[in-house]
Parts: sequence; C-alpha cells; structure tokens
Amino acid sequence: MKLKKIFFVIIGSILSLSLSQVSFAQFSLSPPNINAVPLPTGSGARAIAQGSAFIAVADDATAASWNPGALIQLEKPELSVVSSFLVTDQDFDPGFTGLSLGNESVSRDDLNYASAAYPFRIFGKNMVAALNYQQIYDFHMDLDFGLSIDEPSPPSLNYKQKIEFESKGGIGALTPALSVLVTPKISVGIAVNIFTDEFFGDYAWKQTTEANGSGNLDGMDITTTYNSETKFEDFQAINLTFGVLWDIWEREDKLLTFGAVFDTPYTADVDRVTNTTSITNPLGQSKLHNREEMEIDYPMSFGAGFGFRYNDALSFSFDVTWTDWSTFEQEDEAGNESRPLGGASTDREIDDTLAVRTGVEYLIFRKKIIIPIRGGLFYDPRPSLGNPTDVYGFSIGSGVSTKRFSLDAAYQFRWANEVDGEDFGLSDTHFEFNEHMFLTSLIVYF
Repeated sequence: MKLKKIFFVIIGSILSLSLSQVSFAQFSLSPPNINAVPLPTGSGARAIAQGSAFIAVADDATAASWNPGALIQLEKPELSVVSSFLVTDQDFDPGFTGLSLGNESVSRDDLNYASAAYPFRIFGKNMVAALNYQQIYDFHMDLDFGLSIDEPSPPSLNYKQKIEFESKGGIGALTPALSVLVTPKISVGIAVNIFTDEFFGDYAWKQTTEANGSGNLDGMDITTTYNSETKFEDFQAINLTFGVLWDIWEREDKLLTFGAVFDTPYTADVDRVTNTTSITNPLGQSKLHNREEMEIDYPMSFGAGFGFRYNDALSFSFDVTWTDWSTFEQEDEAGNESRPLGGASTDREIDDTLAVRTGVEYLIFRKKIIIPIRGGLFYDPRPSLGNPTDVYGFSIGSGVSTKRFSLDAAYQFRWANEVDGEDFGLSDTHFEFNEHMFLTSLIVYF
C-alpha cells in the first residue's frame, strides 16, 4: 500500500479513474508539494574557508551577511563579488521493492555575493554603510527513478514507470546595512534583508516532473505520460539582522572578540503556478493550470561566536548558531496548512537545529603581498521531519592580498548519511549525499 500511495502521489493518481470507475474528465490533481529542502548558503570565500565560523571575525566585504555589527572594521571603501560552483552527489537506498533509485549528481554555478561598502563619520561617530546582494537559500535537486507495480488480484495491474524530477533556483536578498561604533570597544549594526526572486530568472525556484509508463490494467494495455511544472514566483519578504561586535580583551598583538547576531522570523508571500498534463491511453487526457498565493513562515536564528588573534599571523574562530525550524510552515489561499518538507501535516514536528563551526587562518607576509592559509571544521545539521539530519564538513582555502585587492578561493566538502526521503515526498527511502562547493571572491579597495 505504501508503494501505491507514492505511485499515486507522483503521477497524480492517473490510474485511479479505472479502479474507481470515474471518468477521466472528472479527475483532478492533488496540489503539489515543495519537494526540496531550503538549504542555507554561506557567503564569501574567506568565511567559507574558515568553516563559516565568521560571526566574531567578519572583517571583509561579506560582513553584512554574517554580522552587520562587524562592518565597522572596514577602513576603506570596498567593492566585492563572489561566485560559487556546487556539485552534489546523492546515493539512494529505497526501502521497499518496486522502487528503483539510481545515484544522482547535480552541479550549478551562481552569484554568491556582491557588495559595495563605504566608511564615513557623522555626528562624531564612525560608521560604515553597505549595499549587498546575497544568496540565502538553494533549492537544487535532481532525482531520476523507476516505479513498478505487480498486483495479481483483481483488478490486476502490471505497470512500470520512469520518472525524472528536477528542482532548481533559490532565494536571494538585497541587503542595505549600517554599522556604528558605539564605544571604542563595541559596535552594533543592522541589515535589512529584502528577499527577492533570484536574479537572472523569472522565478524564485521551480520544480518539474516528467514521467512515462506502460503496462496492463485488468487485461487492457495502457501507456501514460505525465508532465508537471511548478514555479514559485514573486517571492516577497523582509526581515532584519541585528549584530554586535565586542573587543573583549587586547594585549599587544593579541585580541579576543565576541560577536552575536539575530535574524528575525518572517513570512514570505509567493505565487505558486502549476501546469500539468496527464495522458493515459486509451482512456484520455487531462490538463491543469492553477495559480494561487501562498504564505511561508521562515525561522528566526541566533548565533554567537569568539574570535582570537594570537598574533599578527595566526587567528582562530568559533561559532554556534541556533535556528528555530519548528515554525517552518506554509499556508495556501484556501487556508490549508502544511510543512514545506514533503507536504507533511503541521502535526509533524521539525526540530530546531544547532550548528557548531570552527576555523583558523594563518597569514604569510611577503614584501608586497599577504598569502593566507585557511581551514575549518563544522557540524551544520539540515532541517528534517522529526530529528535534524546530521551534516558534517570541512573547508580549506587560500588567496593573495595587496593594498588594492584581495583574491580568495575556498573549497568546502559536506556529507550526510541516512537522509530521510520523506522530506522530499518519498517515504521509506534514505540516501547519502556528498557536496563539493568551490568559491572565488574578489574584493577591491579604494
């Protein structure tokens, strides 16, 4: 029965008309679910190379995305741009017969971050203003698999189907930010995140499903074709990020800093546009077009960390971030509420996540350049129905800095075992994933 349930969800219960003797024209599809987990994306090659332990450091142009209070450390006007390239490998393990899942690999490149920052002084206070674009969530996923049903009891059904699912896109934010030096040791900052559809596209994220099948239903040969495209358009939301940076202790070239950041919760308005065509020969064809407004509640988060500069060359960082995923819900315009993970009922809990990150940076000084060596380790769980999915990783990076520019590169590797397929609408399945991310960033000083 579990296999049939999955089968009917994915192809829209195409065969249910025969089993219930209802005309094909009367059949209507169930609303589609969001079948990809929104994965938070970090900003900047330098921060990523240090395991994303950057809350109490944040002394470059990406500071607004980590801790706007730390922007005050920028002494010159800066322009920055960061690009990313991501490769995800998935190894599936179906939990029952009739479902065949292969190993999948998906890659994509994106604009990770861009900013302009300008220090100035007003009312006797040092300030830094910045305008930023940052990628917030990533929704990419590919999934190709097969389904087979062999039911000998009347009405007999022998059927095989090949299904291809793809989700792509993400959510970005335009972020003006301001940092103020309140005392010689303490600075505070605020960033306004204006969430938008990702640049260079007409949607925030999109998911498509294509399926082709053939078989025999109670002595009748049948073929099916199913095509569905769901776009999430006009994504609109605003939230605030508050940050503080405190120089706790300083002696000679040693410095201990504390940073804290708070992201407010927010509700996003988004249009879900669905176009679906189902053809079952010799029974007929059905088409569906639907556009509806949705609201999605996104969580608040709180992070804190320490940075310790041992000397001019060597520094360490440590962060902890809590995210309140228990509030992650969606509601359509008819008032139906569900979890965005697999379309589960709001009765299903999503536990909060607690991420731990640590990083190190060592600077090699040459006559006119500085060469950094960076590394980091982290535990960064992802939201899941029930307990979070444990995700571990490490990162490394290097670059070159002069008085006029900094060019950095980073590599990050993340992995997870026993990811629950129910988060994506595939009950009783699990998979492992490995993710490789490469970032390059250029910062120009004026």
